[in-house]
Amino acid sequence: MNRKRVIGVVIVCLMLLCGGWALGWFGGEDREVAALREQMENREDMTEAEREAFGERMRALSDDQRRALFEPMMQARQAEMQRRVMNLLSMPESQRRKELDKWIDDMEQRRRSWEDRRAAGNRGPGRFGGPPRGETSGARRAQRGKGRLDRSTPEMRAAMTQFFKMVNDRREERGLEPMGRYR
Repeated sequence: MNRKRVIGVVIVCLMLLCGGWALGWFGGEDREVAALREQMENREDMTEAEREAFGERMRALSDDQRRALFEPMMQARQAEMQRRVMNLLSMPESQRRKELDKWIDDMEQRRRSWEDRRAAGNRGPGRFGGPPRGETSGARRAQRGKGRLDRSTPEMRAAMTQFFKMVNDRREERGLEPMGRYR
């Protein structure tokens, strides 16, 4: 009789643990974050109404949820950028100039496209329906910058500084204005 009771208690405990795990009680990924991440991967196929609903869900996220949503993408982007910068730094000068010209041309095309949309009055809200980038507070901008700094390595920061210095040097050679803080 006592043995049956112990087995029953063990089974109930296992069921509770499995149920808790399924509900995300043990540090698993937040279900809302997982659903949004999946939706983000397919955002090109969204209708306007789906985009609006997606924006609403994004605005409802807490800062921790938003960080959890974007962190894997940021890490992947940072690793790819570091790989590309290191590759660029190891190229011979003539090949490096061609690659820098390609990057600069892409940057200029994106800038012109953004300016055309802005001139047409089609600025729109931020990426997912939040406030436009220019309307965020200076404190929030500084906080995001500190977060990016905290997540980067000294090697990555040095590589990025070197990269933007090379881009600006090449921009000046081409008669273009240097970019931002790397002037």
